[in-house]
Amino acid sequence: MLRLVGFFLLVLVALHILRLVPIIGPIFDIPILGFWGAAILISFVASRWATTALDRRKLSRRVRELGHVETPHNQGKLGSLYVGMKRYRAAVAPLERAVAGEPDVAEWRYRLGCALLGCRRPREAAAALEAAAAIDEEHAYGAVLMRLAEAELAAGNAQAALAALDRRERNHGPDPESAYRKGLALRALGHKDRSRECLVAVGQLARTESRFRRGDARKWALRAFFSRIA
Repeated sequence: MLRLVGFFLLVLVALHILRLVPIIGPIFDIPILGFWGAAILISFVASRWATTALDRRKLSRRVRELGHVETPHNQGKLGSLYVGMKRYRAAVAPLERAVAGEPDVAEWRYRLGCALLGCRRPREAAAALEAAAAIDEEHAYGAVLMRLAEAELAAGNAQAALAALDRRERNHGPDPESAYRKGLALRALGHKDRSRECLVAVGQLARTESRFRRGDARKWALRAFFSRIA
């Protein structure tokens, strides 16, 4: 009963707020439509919140389980979980332990590079990612070389970034992100015309991407557009 009353009160509060929103506000002044619209919105938000909270509890439990056993493999899994949660600082130590214990596993070096990149330590990230690529340059479907290029660019090594992108494109061909990063590297090296060509190509490549990758491709096209006019 209390939950029902609480839900009803939340709907009334949401309805009051939604009526004040420009453009869509008048829709919520319609008695029945406004109430049901607010109720649907509250139900949707509550459902998403509950799902997110459940996922976080599962992740927290998994982190505790992995942290109790300090084998290199478990430490690598723990660090990878932290990277997935974007807790990059927390990821570094377990991933360093995983690399020390299993130096031939590309995944731990790759994840360590991503964590260091997230911590804004690009030179160390580049070293870890180069080591991962030396083991398997196709690791993570070639993402290891893309992150290496990102790290080298962040460290100010545009030529090394270009070399990493060339290696990746030999295996996978160009895509919106690789064209974007190549454009930035060429600009840093003073090749303005070639840089512009690459940035223009980002939009062209984005239009040819498959449907499930189109959202990500649009992001790179937008970033390339602003880089051209900057």
